[in-house]
Amino acid sequence: MKDMTKKTELHAVNPKSFVDSHCKPDAAVFLGVGSAASAATLGCSTCVLTHKGLPWLLIDCGFNTVSRYKSHFASLPDAVFITHLHYDHVGGLEQLYFQAALSQHQVTLYAPAELIVGLCNMLAYTGLSEGNCGVWQVFRLFPVSESFLHRGQRIHSYAVRHHEPNSAFSLHLPGSLFYSGDTKAIPELLHHHVSNGEVIFHDCGLANNPSHCSLDELLTSYREDIIKNIWVYHYQHQEDVVKFEHAGLKAAIAEQSITL
Repeated sequence: MKDMTKKTELHAVNPKSFVDSHCKPDAAVFLGVGSAASAATLGCSTCVLTHKGLPWLLIDCGFNTVSRYKSHFASLPDAVFITHLHYDHVGGLEQLYFQAALSQHQVTLYAPAELIVGLCNMLAYTGLSEGNCGVWQVFRLFPVSESFLHRGQRIHSYAVRHHEPNSAFSLHLPGSLFYSGDTKAIPELLHHHVSNGEVIFHDCGLANNPSHCSLDELLTSYREDIIKNIWVYHYQHQEDVVKFEHAGLKAAIAEQSITL
């Protein structure tokens, strides 16, 4: 193990890629597509936006995300957006902190402002025993209100319908993609904000649920032009993919690269 008693100098994870360059993502790779109940088999629902095969932004960091990310990209993420604070979406942040700190890497962490207090409380006891490299030295925390800049791109974030009001948030890069995070149907967002042919990644399971979108709800809530651009994720069983396809929907599968 590295001597962490010395002053720690942190640097970006991918210094030779495009950390400071301006570019748009051209694809999305899901590291997992499962709900909390199926995360052990289908992986925690997390998505990596990529540019020319290089990681551009990780969305969420569940308890098995770091190992899946390293297996796919042979590196640690250098930027993460958090949609909400359920552990199948943030349970890997502590592991990411330890691995980044011991590797002397810094990670940019984008989090909606409404989640900051809860996030700080969740990570309050996270740290190295040497005490000289705290969690907010490894994570460069950027509170997000309505939008933020990442690699020259303006990304918008809207509250969605999941449990309590203002507890879960989406991500929208106009002209490229919309990522719902965990949500019920949100026609007030998709019909009014997503109108430029964006690829839409949408929470969807087969059964009705008070906090997640069901197949029937999705099909009856959106216009046909919206539905044709939707890829569903966050489902219970691999066999559900067949039922989504029979309904005319595309289903994201782990490790699949989806062109934006």
